[in-house]
Amino acid sequence: MMLVSSGGFCALNRLAFGIPAFYLWKAVSRTAHGGRYAEINGVRIYYETFGAGAPVLVLHGGTAFHESMHYQIRALVQSHFVIAPDSRGHGRSTDGEEPLSYARMADDMLKLLDDLQVGKADIVGWSDGGIIGLDLAMRHPERVGRLVAIGANYNVTGVEHLPPADASPDAAEVADLRDFYARVAPDPAHWPIFYRKVVAMWRSQPSYTLDDLAQIKTPTLVMAGEFDDIKREHTDALAKAIPGSRKYIVKDATHLAPLEQPDAVNRAIGEFLGSSDR
Repeated sequence: MMLVSSGGFCALNRLAFGIPAFYLWKAVSRTAHGGRYAEINGVRIYYETFGAGAPVLVLHGGTAFHESMHYQIRALVQSHFVIAPDSRGHGRSTDGEEPLSYARMADDMLKLLDDLQVGKADIVGWSDGGIIGLDLAMRHPERVGRLVAIGANYNVTGVEHLPPADASPDAAEVADLRDFYARVAPDPAHWPIFYRKVVAMWRSQPSYTLDDLAQIKTPTLVMAGEFDDIKREHTDALAKAIPGSRKYIVKDATHLAPLEQPDAVNRAIGEFLGSSDR
């Protein structure tokens, strides 16, 4: 889950998580745009690849795009083949007629790995990207080497502030998001439909149980900011439910830990992906 707002966190009702505009301007300016499209499950998924080595799939948060993970991409590219897509409907990828769901987006990522002839990949996912990673680890464990889930929730009760069902795509709180969407989306006029689909997904998904999480055999690092909008007890329960998982709380960070504390986040990711346990 993720939401752009002007000047930081939403001041009114904190509809979701706000990304200050300068973070995304910085991200867009630092990530090269030499990507390609893959025809997947009725939509066109935009993706970029970087580097060489063990494959790692980097998944951004809701309403964002792969550039928001630029700090992690730059760190991982030193020793990995990095695959950085925009989820369906997000960024430069097109949207389908169907409602958005984490399972559907996970299926898209599985097909992308197939198209790239990648049998197994580590996954680094932030927010919605972390939820997609959890879904893949549960349903397709043979395709996931290691999983880093940053600021992920396993059901809707774990989120401190959900947007209301009637959240307006024209609200001032999402002005920056509308602007960025218009700059990169294949069809800027699709914004109201996309936004309402995202809000509907956030209010109803994910809906995993602790028993579901207990089936995950993938080595997993659960990460969250010290002041994350994912409730601490929820993060604790997530980590406890996944057998053998590790937990790392990023100090002096909110839900935006990958942008606010990239060195600490990248160090934890690097140590985990490079470890040999299990």
